[in-house]
Amino acid sequence: MRLRIPAYLYGSLAALALCVAATFLGIAAVEGRPSVVSPGVSVHGIELGGMTAPECLETIAALEAQLRASPITLTLGERVWQVELGALGLRLDGELITARAMEAGNSGFYFSRVLERRRIAREGLVLPLEARLEEECFRQVVGELTADLTRPPVDAKYHIGEDDTVRIIPHQDGYQVDFDRLEAEILAQLDQGTGGSVLTVPLIHIAPKYTTRDIEAMGLTGLLSVFSTDYDPSAVNRAYNISVAASALNNLLVAPGETVSFNRIVGPRSSEEGYRTAPVIIENELREGLGGGVCQVSTTLYNAVLLADLEVLERKNHSLPVSYVPVGQDATVVYGAIDLRFRNNTDSYLYIKTSAADGRITVKIFGNHHNHPRVEIKSVVIETIDYRTIYEEDENLEAGKEVVKQVGVRGYRARTERWIWRNGNVEKEELPSSFYHPVPEIIAVGTREVPAVVVLPGGDETTESPTAGQDPRPPEGNNGSTNPSLETPLEFGPRMGDGDQETRARH
Repeated sequence: MRLRIPAYLYGSLAALALCVAATFLGIAAVEGRPSVVSPGVSVHGIELGGMTAPECLETIAALEAQLRASPITLTLGERVWQVELGALGLRLDGELITARAMEAGNSGFYFSRVLERRRIAREGLVLPLEARLEEECFRQVVGELTADLTRPPVDAKYHIGEDDTVRIIPHQDGYQVDFDRLEAEILAQLDQGTGGSVLTVPLIHIAPKYTTRDIEAMGLTGLLSVFSTDYDPSAVNRAYNISVAASALNNLLVAPGETVSFNRIVGPRSSEEGYRTAPVIIENELREGLGGGVCQVSTTLYNAVLLADLEVLERKNHSLPVSYVPVGQDATVVYGAIDLRFRNNTDSYLYIKTSAADGRITVKIFGNHHNHPRVEIKSVVIETIDYRTIYEEDENLEAGKEVVKQVGVRGYRARTERWIWRNGNVEKEELPSSFYHPVPEIIAVGTREVPAVVVLPGGDETTESPTAGQDPRPPEGNNGSTNPSLETPLEFGPRMGDGDQETRARH
């Protein structure tokens, strides 16, 4: 038998349902718009329950001021410092703390919010302090406090004495404050409410890039070779170029097996690189050019390399002999075309030290000098090539006169050897041969006709050009004009012969 509900009851039940729903929604609406912090919410021991958002902000600002005035004790070794947290840049994020306080127990569905509030009221909710230290302020203050207890690392290095002895200066470890760790410890102490305790400043050990052991392993123990050449310091531009190129090579460290290129180290000889115009040898002649004098640096280095018993990979002599080394021992360079290259064929590092002052350039090469052999360089001229003489007519010179415009330079072919003494025996190594081109002697021959001098009665003189049939010579008894002395020839290169004084070009 089915129960039948009277029709008039349907309206009553619907009205009742609407009332219940309205009541529930009304309560939910009121509960969904919290205006105060739920009871039981606190931060750093301060109860925030029942406070509005502005009241929370005000309370947190007061807490920040209190904490900033609080001292903290820092120690490092036997040193102790007390510094206020405000001086370290302490700040609280009041906006974030307030937002989290207002959110506690006021998020989610209605029933979950009710349950959460009851739990907070019963158990309490401690919010994190949301503190931070302003980085720049914190690091500056702590850095100043610990400045005499921290230091950067110092690499081990070689010291070359005035007597060319080599010693190693040991490395020093570095120490600096571990700012990230110290900041975390300070904030953790504040968050736990354990202010007033003592904190040890943590340090970070910093190893140097090169330790004493690293430097010892490089094997530099002493001087392998030294070679010097002289130059004229009064030739200012040339002397300046020599100093620039020598400076580029100074303090050069060469690893075992490494190849050294003079052009790569010294770079282009241009005005942008600081080089000046000075005499250079171009096509068997001395001409003005940028970087004059650099070849004396490469030549000095070449001889030091030979004496250090290093492997020469590339070397070319000048087209003319030079004055600062014997024939066969020079090394010319032209950027982008002719280079001086050598290889460190030893098991240790090499250190190159250069100096250029007071008319002398010196190259010293340091390495492992233990068991370093005695080395000598010997060169000899094996062929002398005579120069040819060229006569050039010159209409500006009187007929019959001759002037040497260019002094002839003999050519040479030289052989050079490196003698190396090992265990009492000598090894002779033939080095690249050298050929120096002869330079022709150029003599200007005058072609201009000489006018005749005629003496008139009364002692007056007149000059006439001789005519056909006339004798251009002056009358007997008169003194004819004498030829002026020849011009002094310009010597720019060597003119060597049996017993001749050797004169060479400088480049």
